Amino acid sequence: MTLSTIGRNFEVFVYHTFLINLIRAVQKLWLKNFEFHINPSTWNTAQDLVQIGAVRNLQEIEKHFWVAQITDAESQNFEVEIMITPHRIKAFTCECWPAGRRLMCAHIAAALVKIRQFLEQKSEARQARSANKPAAEDGRLSVSNVLKNASGTDLAAFVREYARQDREFSLALKTWFASQFTGVENPFALVFDTALPRNAGARGLKDAELRRLRKTLLNLNTQLASAREESNVLAVFQITTALLQKTIPILPNLDSPKRRQLLEFCQNAVTHLIDLQSDNLSPELRENRRGFLLELLERNDYPAELEAPVVAFLYSDATEANWFEQIRQLFDRTTFPAPQRILNLFSAALAQRNLPEAIVRVLQDYEQHTGHTIKALDCLYQLHCWDAVLTVGDYLLERNGLNTLQVRELENKILAAAENTGTKSRYKTVLRRMFQRNGSEAIYLRLKTLSGSGWPKERASLLGKFQLAGNIAILAPLLAADGDWDTLTTVIKQQGNLALLQEYEAALLPTHQAFVRNFYINNLSAYLTEHFGRQAAGQVRQNLASLLRINQLQLVNEIIVALIARFPDRQSLPEELAELFPKSKGRFAIPPTT
Repeated sequence: MTLSTIGRNFEVFVYHTFLINLIRAVQKLWLKNFEFHINPSTWNTAQDLVQIGAVRNLQEIEKHFWVAQITDAESQNFEVEIMITPHRIKAFTCECWPAGRRLMCAHIAAALVKIRQFLEQKSEARQARSANKPAAEDGRLSVSNVLKNASGTDLAAFVREYARQDREFSLALKTWFASQFTGVENPFALVFDTALPRNAGARGLKDAELRRLRKTLLNLNTQLASAREESNVLAVFQITTALLQKTIPILPNLDSPKRRQLLEFCQNAVTHLIDLQSDNLSPELRENRRGFLLELLERNDYPAELEAPVVAFLYSDATEANWFEQIRQLFDRTTFPAPQRILNLFSAALAQRNLPEAIVRVLQDYEQHTGHTIKALDCLYQLHCWDAVLTVGDYLLERNGLNTLQVRELENKILAAAENTGTKSRYKTVLRRMFQRNGSEAIYLRLKTLSGSGWPKERASLLGKFQLAGNIAILAPLLAADGDWDTLTTVIKQQGNLALLQEYEAALLPTHQAFVRNFYINNLSAYLTEHFGRQAAGQVRQNLASLLRINQLQLVNEIIVALIARFPDRQSLPEELAELFPKSKGRFAIPPTT
């Protein structure tokens, strides 16, 4: 590297570092670099708002007092107010804020960007006007002139001394030039060794240590963005792997706010590492990326938030025998029960190799760990491993121990998987099996629609299976849904169950009133043959009340007349049954007892 190149890089570096030191000395943010001191997601959203032209009607209505209208992606309008005196951000507010909020939102950040652009354009215009005047640049003590006139030896001596005095300057220097350090496998890992205190993973981070680490991560993110723009895949790999390797061990011992700050950097690193195009990677770097992520999954402190994208990335190559063997070895050497992420990865790898039955054999060892098996199927579902979802789903439904909600969710996933296989016959098989299991009317109608002209044969097959199994709880609703009252009356007669008749009597009466009347008479007669006294008569009265609730007074009277005629010696029977009829409607002709 030439001395002039070092000078240019160092000029930018020194300027940036001095600004950082100045920021530490004040309470408010500087307009020129406020984005380095706000939430990264807020800054990204603000940039998007600026790019779509969301900032409108920006005005300085009083000196240093600005207002603007922001229209977000959902076409919601918010007014922001900002006070800048003269280059520091003193105060701000936005209509989107809930009560008590103090941190900057994306609407304010977007307005600040536009204010800064306006002021910079204004400043450039002044500079352009002054450029026509005789310049006195050579007489100014600017950073540019200092670097232009300083020798390389003097410059190095200054950097060395200033880095010795200021720890943050030293850390920023190492971060800025880490990529130019040779002789080590990953120079960015050394940056973290400098930024992090000893035993940080065991004791967590103090506030000052977290701020120092966050500044380092922000600087590394800047370099990561540059590496991506330049297609420098090695630098992207080194930065992201160093960040994940050094930051993940710290997360378990941090409180929620601190953990969220660092986790966002980890999620960003995983995304950039996975997004590296395999075509641009050497075979060695491609294998190193997979191996690093696989080893990362094995850590006990691995955060659950990083599981889904990593598993989705790693399982996709399981068709390669050597890579599948590495995944299998990881699962085999893991202590039982394996962490959910490793069980999910191995199950997905088996699915990728079209071995759904092997997944069932694996999950059979987890029969006492229902949560593990349910989550493994959820993972297969999210990865669209439809054949595996069908096989594993059927296995789980056959087990006991699932609650009603789990069964319903599982059945919905199986149906979606069957539908996505694109095979009509397989979809019908799943529908048929599910209907036989739960008798759902919705499933019945879907099966009917899918069967089309073949429905009569399909329906006859279902009826035969339910009748053979004596599954009346499903058979009766099926017949009622189709309006097959003749078959339903046959089933009710075979069962001899009055409660079953009462469930469908309102629908049967218009066409099968005689059947209803005779069934009541015969069923209640059988009951009275074995039961005696006023209590038995009261039970008959309660059963007939079912018909009165649907206004069948005449039918009830006919049944009473028949019963009294069959049991003339029961003194309490006519007395109890007479109580069925309201006095306001008069009493029907009940034969007197002899």
